Amino acid sequence: MIEISSEDSKYMYEIIQRIIEECGPRMPCSPQEAQSAEIIKGELEYVCNKTVIEPFSCNPRAFLGYIKVNIILVLMSFLTFFLIPLNLINYWSYVMTFLSFCLNAIAFLIIWNEFFNYREFIDPLFKSRKSQNVIGKISSEEELKKILIFSGHHDSALQFNLLTHLKIGYPIIIFLGLGIMFLWLIVSTVILLLTLMGLFFYEIFFIFVLSLFLIGTPAFIGLFFFVSFGKKANKVPGAVDNLSAVAIVLAIGKYLKNHKEIIPKNTEIRLVSFGCEEAGLRGAYRYVKEHYDELIKYDAECVNMDGIHSKDNISIVDFEPTTRTKHSDVVVQKIINAAKNSEIKLQSSMLGGSSKLEKLFGQITGGTDATAFSKAKIKAANISAMDLKQMLGFYHQPTDTVDKIEKGSLENVLKICISYIIGESRE
Repeated sequence: MIEISSEDSKYMYEIIQRIIEECGPRMPCSPQEAQSAEIIKGELEYVCNKTVIEPFSCNPRAFLGYIKVNIILVLMSFLTFFLIPLNLINYWSYVMTFLSFCLNAIAFLIIWNEFFNYREFIDPLFKSRKSQNVIGKISSEEELKKILIFSGHHDSALQFNLLTHLKIGYPIIIFLGLGIMFLWLIVSTVILLLTLMGLFFYEIFFIFVLSLFLIGTPAFIGLFFFVSFGKKANKVPGAVDNLSAVAIVLAIGKYLKNHKEIIPKNTEIRLVSFGCEEAGLRGAYRYVKEHYDELIKYDAECVNMDGIHSKDNISIVDFEPTTRTKHSDVVVQKIINAAKNSEIKLQSSMLGGSSKLEKLFGQITGGTDATAFSKAKIKAANISAMDLKQMLGFYHQPTDTVDKIEKGSLENVLKICISYIIGESRE
């Protein structure tokens, strides 16, 4: 049995509170994010053989900024359709119908690439800024044959205004907006085809399209103000999401410093804190790209952690619905074995819950840093511990403070990670 000392337990909660007090909210590429990275580096230097900060550039406001772009495009598409009756000669209807469809198609391509695939599709349209990953290495004295990564992220989310003010109304607005957007894309495609065949009658579609517009407008307005502009969005302390994981990563280092005998032979353990996770996993993607060759060469495995707050809802995220990412069966099974050996109950599901509501909600929850590894065919999986009902009260909101982390949740996930390492040493 793995025992977590009261000192290590206390350390995890205190380091979370320290970072929040000294840095405050840490939206991607902010000075506060960089300051937290320096604190994490300082902590890792006590327990690692080598610690580095790897800087990188990205366009942090593109990931959620695309929402405003999409809303403008979709509203312009509706407006273009409503302008068709102004002139029915000189191919006006053809031009306006084609333009209406194109605006919809561009909006779809943006959301498909930026959100449902986490690609940097329109990122160059936004300002480039600096961020950083923090990496601590616990080296093996023997010939290196394997890399084992434990990771989290130190940036905090932009405040989700809809969640802060509407709570359960958040998913309603999201699904309504997405539903109207996709339905309007289908309808505009049909209208374009009928127009090209000379079979389009404006009056037949007008009432239906107007209904879509009126139903969707409240959702579009809400989505336009999904996050605030500039520094006004930097209001989330990010204790659960995701200093909870960072604290566990740091505690792994402290534990291994005092229990070097459990470090597997021929294995380098890397303790990593990514930047810009909340900007579309940019830090994790940069890390995988930079280190891809060695990660493949040394058969790397990544155990990522994200959102640890509920001791009774610790789960393996083996599949991420938003990006349709299947994680490694090997890593998933090892986590299951580690939890079993630690006598900790796990839930194995795509969101940490098996209800229809949780699976549906999973479609709009986004991705974790494990995605960057699995997309590159590097073995990875994610551990989360979120209670969906409680989550709506603090997720990406100013209320994401250290008191939301249940006592025992960090300790149990730490035990799983330590057991994972012990399991590697026995192979």
